[in-house]
Amino acid sequence: MSAAETPPSFSLPTRPTFPVPKAAQSAHQKIEKQAQKLVADTFYGTLMRQMHDSPFKSELFSGGRGGEAFGGLYDQQLTERMAKAGGNKLVNGIVRRIEARQAYAKQKKQEQQQTGSTKEGMDATNNAKLRGDRGNDGAAATAVPAALRA
Repeated sequence: MSAAETPPSFSLPTRPTFPVPKAAQSAHQKIEKQAQKLVADTFYGTLMRQMHDSPFKSELFSGGRGGEAFGGLYDQQLTERMAKAGGNKLVNGIVRRIEARQAYAKQKKQEQQQTGSTKEGMDATNNAKLRGDRGNDGAAATAVPAALRA
């Protein structure tokens, strides 16, 4: 083939974007979603209820009977979208706090496990010293079973 007859270039299709399955969501995403729901319910939900109970509301924007019937659903959707809005500092602060608390608990648990295993080894050594166990060289035996001592 000559340069004038170059075959058309083909590109591989890009990977389709599908929603991430719930099982594959990371722990961070789950915590973030919970924090968004918490903020939507407690902060924005309260704000919307106060707005509807305000003495300054106008009948022009009431929505009539449909507004009365579906106002709660509309408010719920609106508060969820407000909580999901990008750059929400309140949600990010809650997520950081929860993750920090989980990391601290994990670290504390690991330290307790390490301290517990070290303490068990020290207890075995101290018990051997109290019993007066001595090895061949006259030194106190450590936590080595009698069957394995020479």
